[in-house]
Amino acid sequence: MPMNKSFNIPMPNKPYVDDFSENKVQAATYIGPRYLKVQYNNDTKYIANIINEGDTMEDLNDGPAAVMEGHTSTVIDADSDTLVAAYLTNAYETGEVADHSEDLGTTDANGDAETWEYVWNDNGVIHQIYLQGTAKFENNAVVAPEFRGHAITRDSFNETITNQIDQCTAELARDDVYTDDEKVAITTYKTFLEGISTKYAAVDHWKIPFPQFPDFK
Repeated sequence: MPMNKSFNIPMPNKPYVDDFSENKVQAATYIGPRYLKVQYNNDTKYIANIINEGDTMEDLNDGPAAVMEGHTSTVIDADSDTLVAAYLTNAYETGEVADHSEDLGTTDANGDAETWEYVWNDNGVIHQIYLQGTAKFENNAVVAPEFRGHAITRDSFNETITNQIDQCTAELARDDVYTDDEKVAITTYKTFLEGISTKYAAVDHWKIPFPQFPDFK
């Protein structure tokens, strides 16, 4: 029978920020095989995949054992490395996970408070916290996977903003193409972009709420 073990998933203080100082946890249950035979890359130590699994060592040893070139196999015991076992198999349940919501400390054009919300997926939070394919086996021990930061860096974000400002400037120079209302919309959007570095200086860039992008012709 599959193993059934309760465990806690450490939750970051905020999504995409590698800070667990508030010691938040999400209760979960691992419902999967106890033993996982995996293979890991000899150079990088990253676990490549599960070769075989079993509820007993006897079950495990009766199954496939072939290992790819440049890899070594090892056995992970889900009783002691439950989080990584859940990460590798997705064989876990959390039930409902409370979503994250925070006040950005800014207001919109109507004077209303701006907020940012992030949805934690029920029964799927582990891969929202950690990058796929980054668990390791190194120095005879399982190493937890790498934290998942936001995919867009601040530098990349700023470069995009600069490019959009340049776009708006170029479109406004095409004076005979747009109506007065359309030019107002482009100008308003450009002004918003130019104010981001000041208004949202203390806000993570992925949380910034954007107005509708103007229609360029």
